[in-house]
Amino acid sequence: MTPEKVYIGIDLNDERAMVSLFYEGMKQVETVSAVPGEERFQIPLAVFCTGQGNYYYGEEALRRQDRADGTFFTGLFSEALDPEHVISRNMLVQFLRRLIRFRERYGLDKMKYCLAVAVPEITDRTVELFNFVRGELELEPDCFRLMDYSESFFAHTYHQEASVWMHDVALFDYQGNRIVFLLLHTDGTGAVKRVACGRREWTVPGYLQEYAEQKDEFFANIVREAFMKKIISGVYFIGDGFDGGWLRESLRVVGTNKRVFKGKNLYTRGACLAAYRNDVTRGWNYYFDCPYKLHGELSLKLMKDGEPYFLRLTQLGENWFEPTERYFLMYEGKPELEVLIRVRERMSVRTECFVPDHLPERDASGIRFSLQAVPVSGSRVLLRLKDDGFGELFESTGKTWEFAVDLG
Repeated sequence: MTPEKVYIGIDLNDERAMVSLFYEGMKQVETVSAVPGEERFQIPLAVFCTGQGNYYYGEEALRRQDRADGTFFTGLFSEALDPEHVISRNMLVQFLRRLIRFRERYGLDKMKYCLAVAVPEITDRTVELFNFVRGELELEPDCFRLMDYSESFFAHTYHQEASVWMHDVALFDYQGNRIVFLLLHTDGTGAVKRVACGRREWTVPGYLQEYAEQKDEFFANIVREAFMKKIISGVYFIGDGFDGGWLRESLRVVGTNKRVFKGKNLYTRGACLAAYRNDVTRGWNYYFDCPYKLHGELSLKLMKDGEPYFLRLTQLGENWFEPTERYFLMYEGKPELEVLIRVRERMSVRTECFVPDHLPERDASGIRFSLQAVPVSGSRVLLRLKDDGFGELFESTGKTWEFAVDLG
């Protein structure tokens, strides 16, 4: 049976990218090799453009970088974060288009796709850049997801066997001379549980890089420090730094009572699973909490067939920078917004009423509003109410009311 959608996860940083694919019916996520038939997942983030308009990507671009018949582009991600670097932005979009086309190898090029991109960190500039990228790729908001490596780690981990995430889950990412430690921890006993990710970082002294035994001892001490007073059920080692088979004392310190994994494609697999989970939400009882997530949710109290009805305006755990729905409201009597506010994993509830003043000078039955909850951060949402007019009878006055809601 031909799948309806293919889910694509891209791990992207300033040096390289990796791509994974998944669709319903596959047994597991598949990371795409840059060279068919080989396990070469890392694709250098480089583009070479000839004067005739031909593009070469990754390894092919690197082989041509010194040629005089074209232009070589690298460092695209960091440069594209600056809106004034238009060429770098366009080259990054071209590079991503190329990665998305990898689905053609599987005969999935006619299928609608959902894309998730995992990057090292999310800043305001990252958000602005990928709003531009999404527009260039002509993707609807519900078919695109942006996340950092911590969230990708979460998405990957909580799609594994429960024995992996029975307790805290650790990840060591060793690239260059830097070791990043991430720790997933689950809070709460309710139906929906909060998962947060702690982060620490160490620098590996240069003199240790070539001495396996000393490097093993150095890293074993990092493991001891990172695991102190923690109960851990799963451990991941990712990154080029763990190549060479030098993990001996470190593995002894990790212990035998944990599930241990080693690889390099976790972030791209996690992004792929997040794209799937974002589109297919059934049976998911966890949400990831971090600074770019909404720390609560808002619901508008309405009456439906004489009974109270709550319309959800924002959802706990969603990215604050994601677009939100706009609704149209008509009122009988004096308009007011009665909003139910649930805050974070405690799900403590309060109700606030917001009453617009200086209403349009016409009968209340002829007033129609548009309403949108617009997050401006993880803890602050603006309720934007606008006079929408009333068809051909009354034009909109353009008047807008804004009410700020603090999520704590």
